[in-house]
Amino acid sequence: MKKVIIDSDMGWDDVLSIAYLMKDPGIEIIGLTVTGCGETDLGWGTIIAQHLLGIGNHSHVPVARGTDVPLALNNVFPQLFKNDMNDIMGLLGSLNPKELPTLSPKPAWEFLHDTLKSATGKVTILSLGGFTNFAKLLDLKPAVSDLAKIERIHAMAGAVYVDGNVAALNGALPAWDQGSRYSSNHYAEWNVFVDPLATDRLLKSELPLTLVPLDACNQVILDASYEAKITATDPVANLVRGIFDKKTHENAEGNLPVPIFDPLATLLMTGAVTANKVDSQYLSVELGEHEHDNHCGQLRVETSGSRKVDIVLGVSQTQFARQFAQIINGA
Repeated sequence: MKKVIIDSDMGWDDVLSIAYLMKDPGIEIIGLTVTGCGETDLGWGTIIAQHLLGIGNHSHVPVARGTDVPLALNNVFPQLFKNDMNDIMGLLGSLNPKELPTLSPKPAWEFLHDTLKSATGKVTILSLGGFTNFAKLLDLKPAVSDLAKIERIHAMAGAVYVDGNVAALNGALPAWDQGSRYSSNHYAEWNVFVDPLATDRLLKSELPLTLVPLDACNQVILDASYEAKITATDPVANLVRGIFDKKTHENAEGNLPVPIFDPLATLLMTGAVTANKVDSQYLSVELGEHEHDNHCGQLRVETSGSRKVDIVLGVSQTQFARQFAQIINGA
């Protein structure tokens, strides 16, 4: 049984990922930490996390609230986009859990610290948002023996050899336009862009890290046919089907093709999907910000560093679609 802590900004793709993990018999979720530096506002993201675990019979899993203040800068999703995510595109009201999980009195980074300290075996961390909570964990200077309990961090983040998606989202709908600092950034991916300094801290650490960047995510595009593949009728499956319907119809991102994002990283972490191409490189992140031709958050390949990062570059959309549906349907 793989023990997993999830760190999430609780966007639509995060919800799909957690839904999958709750149904995977090989996964034990031992904590869910929420970051407000991402797709949802912190309060709403925390509520979504609690309700999602509740309908999935995982009310025993503690939820820890992080922060909505990045280590530096102020790169944020359009508020109208976040408003859409704050109630799971109108689906939050359909969730009616009998019991909600406990909200930890500790902030997310202290929860991570104490959970690792008390762990008796290896722990896998799945990162589905910015790295702010992890950077603040490292600031606590955990014992080397506790950090060694992290088997690996699997993160949906970055764009290494392809364009980023900051400018693309900014231009997807007129109401999401936040100006040239966003529209000129064709290099960064959002989970890095929301807190590039936190990404820098993680890249400079020695923690084992696998990135699932846009290089791989762009190969698994959200498809309206996914909805028909979900045939189970339990509350979690109904929510998954609803998200596919919303995100491919009235809540689509204009005419922008949308990758599946976080669920791909999730299935790669569990082994349900196998990467067919992986690179291993030293990486750095651009921290400078400019109003025009903005490269802030861009990942760069370097010749040296603290340790190499495994970068997933090749996957199969067919394998993803089959494996995701199989677990959600309880097959």
